[in-house]
Amino acid sequence: MAAILKLLGLNPAPINEIDSLALNFSWNFAGFVLALLVIMPAIYFGYRFEGKNTEKNKRRILLGIRLFWMFLLALVVAGPSFVVSGLVPEKDKIAVVLDTSKSMSIKTAKESGETRFDMMKNLFKRGFLKDIEEKTGVYPNVFTFSENVSPVTKHETDNFMFEADGSNTDISRAIKNVSGNLGESGLIGVIMLTDGVHTTGENPLVSVNNLRTPLYFVVPKDGADSADISISLINPPSLGYLNSGVRIRGEVKAYGISSPGVKVEVLRDGNRIETIDAVFKEQKAEFVYNIACDKEGSFRYDFNVASHENELTSDNNSAGFLLKVVKERLNVMALFGKPSWDAKFIGNAVMTDPNAHFTLWTKVFDNRWICSQDMNPQPAVSKLDLKDRLKDADVLILSDFEYIDLKNYEKEIVSRVESGRMGLYIMASDRTFTHLGYGKSEIENLLPVNISTELLHKKNGNPLLPTRDTEYNFLRIIDDPIQNEEFYAKLPKFEGLVEYAGVKAGAEVLLSSSVKGSVDMLPFMLKTTFGRGNVILSTGGPLWPIGFRLVSSNYGFAPYSALMLNMFKLLANRREDALVSIDVSSTRGYIGKALLIKVWVSDGRRELLSNAQVALSVKDEKGNQSILPCVETGEKGCYEASFVPSTKGIHILEAEAKYRGKELGKGQAEVLAEVATAEFDNPAVNFAQLERLASETGGICVPESEADKIIASLNKVSGNKVETKSLDLRNSWLLLVLLLLLPAAEWYIRRKGGLS
Repeated sequence: MAAILKLLGLNPAPINEIDSLALNFSWNFAGFVLALLVIMPAIYFGYRFEGKNTEKNKRRILLGIRLFWMFLLALVVAGPSFVVSGLVPEKDKIAVVLDTSKSMSIKTAKESGETRFDMMKNLFKRGFLKDIEEKTGVYPNVFTFSENVSPVTKHETDNFMFEADGSNTDISRAIKNVSGNLGESGLIGVIMLTDGVHTTGENPLVSVNNLRTPLYFVVPKDGADSADISISLINPPSLGYLNSGVRIRGEVKAYGISSPGVKVEVLRDGNRIETIDAVFKEQKAEFVYNIACDKEGSFRYDFNVASHENELTSDNNSAGFLLKVVKERLNVMALFGKPSWDAKFIGNAVMTDPNAHFTLWTKVFDNRWICSQDMNPQPAVSKLDLKDRLKDADVLILSDFEYIDLKNYEKEIVSRVESGRMGLYIMASDRTFTHLGYGKSEIENLLPVNISTELLHKKNGNPLLPTRDTEYNFLRIIDDPIQNEEFYAKLPKFEGLVEYAGVKAGAEVLLSSSVKGSVDMLPFMLKTTFGRGNVILSTGGPLWPIGFRLVSSNYGFAPYSALMLNMFKLLANRREDALVSIDVSSTRGYIGKALLIKVWVSDGRRELLSNAQVALSVKDEKGNQSILPCVETGEKGCYEASFVPSTKGIHILEAEAKYRGKELGKGQAEVLAEVATAEFDNPAVNFAQLERLASETGGICVPESEADKIIASLNKVSGNKVETKSLDLRNSWLLLVLLLLLPAAEWYIRRKGGLS
C-alpha cells in the first residue's frame, strides 16, 4: 500500500506499516457524486462530431477520454485526500529522577557526616548514567524533583550542580510529569533516586494504577542514630475577640527519641507565660491550650520544645502564629416572615455574648410587624422601615422572608455585603426562594446555589462534617476532632432540607448531610463570598433545637450558642475601617513558598473601586524592604500580589493606593514566616512503600549499594504509536500528468480524424 502511494507521488512517512486507508472529500462524497450526475450526462449528450462520418470505435474513444478528463477535473475540485493510519516507530527513552528535597540532607552516619544526598552524588560519580547508556544504548533524560519536577542539562548532571533544599516531596507528581513529558511509548523505565519521604500530593500507590512504565527505585540507607522532635499547630486562628478565648490544638512528634513526654513552652511576644506537659503515645503527643483574649492588640505566640542531641533539624522545635484581638461590636438583625422558634433560639445564643446585640423583626400580618431588641419586646408597627437600622447591622438573617418586603432595601444589602461591611445568613423554609419572589433578583446573585429548581425533602437527618479537621473554628465545637465529628453525626437533627439545581462555582460546603438527593448526599450548610462579604445558607432546618428532644445529650445549650455566635462573627467579617485593607490567605507563611495577598480598595462612599494604582511594600525584621506590584483581579476593588518570604520572622505588609493621582490611604498587615519542616515529620526511609510501587509496575527497588541490579534488569522496548496522516491527492504528479495528457490526446485523435 505504501508503495502505491509513493508511486502516486504521495509520501506517508513517518508511517511505515499502513493499517487503514480511506478516501475523503472536502465536498463530502455525496456532493462529489451529485456533481458527476450533472456533468457526465451533459458531456455525453453534448459531445460534437460535426456531422461527419466517424468510426464507432473512435467515437467511443473520444467520448471516453472527455468523460474521464471531466471525472478527474471534478475530483480535483472536490478536494480528494487519503487518510492513512498506521504505526510509527519511536525511539527508546529512559528517565532518571533525583529527589532534591530536604529529607535527602539527613545524615546516614554520624562519624563521616555523609548524607542521603551524598550517597546519590557518589552514585553519579561512579558512572551510573554511563552504565545505563552502555546497557540500553540510550542516554537517560535526567530530572530533579521535590514539590515540582525540572529537567536538567548534561552539564548540570556531569558537575552534579544540585542541592537538597526542597520544602516538600510529591512523588506522584514526579511520576506523572516525567512519564507524560517523555510519553510512555518507548519508555524503558523511570529510575527514581529517593528516600520515599512523600509529604504532599496524591498517594503514590493510587497514582500508579494506570501506569504502564516500570518504576525502579534506588534508595539510600537509613541513619541508625538519627533523632528528631517536632511541634506543629493545627489551623491556629488569626483573629480573637475581646473578653473571649481561642483554643489552640498542637502536636509533638518524636523520632528516634525514647522519652515518656515533653514540656511545651508557651511564649507571647517573646516572654514565657506557661509550660505545658505533653505525654507521648506511640511517639506522638497531642495538646490543647486555651488563650484568654483579655487585651486588644496584635500578639505573637510561639510554642517551643527543647532540642535533643543529633537532631535532624532544630527548625521544627518551634511553631508560632499571629493573633489579633479586637473589641467585638456584633449587631445581628433577623428578619422572619412568620413567628418561629428558631428566632428565639438564635436570639438566646447571640445574647450569651455581652458585646453582642440582637434585633428581631417578625411579620405577623401584612400590616403588622413586631420587633424585639436584645430579646425585649418593642411596640408593634404597621410598616417596616429598615433604612437606618441596616447601616448598623453586622449580620443580616433572612428566614421565610418575602422579596416584596425587602425590595426597597435590596441595593443597600447587596452593597454592604459586597464591601464586606455586613454578612448574610439565609435559612431555608417550607416556601422556596422562587415562591418568596427572589428569582432574577439581585439577592439571588448572593446565593451559593442555583435556584432554577428547588425540591423539598421532608426527611429527618444529621449534618455531617465533610472533613474531620475543618479549617473553620466555629465548626470545632469539641476539642477532639473525632468526638467533634461524631457530635455532628449523632446529636443535631433537622426535619427536612431543600435540594437545589446545583452549587455555584466558588461555593464551599461547610456541612454535608445524611440525606441523599437525586445524585449524591445533599449539602446542609454552604458558604460563598460576594466581593469582600460572606454569605452562608442553611438548606434545611431547624438547625439544632430539634436535636434536644430527639436525642438525649449532656452538652446542654452551650454548643449551639458557640456554633451560632462564632458563625455570626465569621459573617461579620471584621476588617479595618479604612479605604485600603489587606487580606492574606494566612498570617503564617513559609520561606520559599508563595503567599497570596489581596488588597481591597474603596472610595469615600465605602464602595469598591476599580482602576486604582496599588503598591505593596514588605519589610522584614532586619529592616530590608521590597516593593511588590499589585495586579487588578476580576473582582471589583480587589488587587493581588504574590509574596515569597526569604527570611524567618515577622514581615510587615503595607499597601498604598492612589486613584487618578489622589492618595486614598494605606493599609497594614503582618505575616509570620517560618522554615518549612514537613520533610522531617516522618524522616525514616520508606523502603516498604517504594518496594510495593516497584513491584506493581514491573520494576525493582534496591539500596544504593546494589544499583547495578537495576541496570542489569533494563531491557530495550520497541515502542510504536498509532498515527493518522492526511495526504492531499491534488499533490500527485500522476494526476497532473493525466490532466495535461488527456486533452492533448483527444486533440490529436480529433485532428487526425478530420475533426476540429
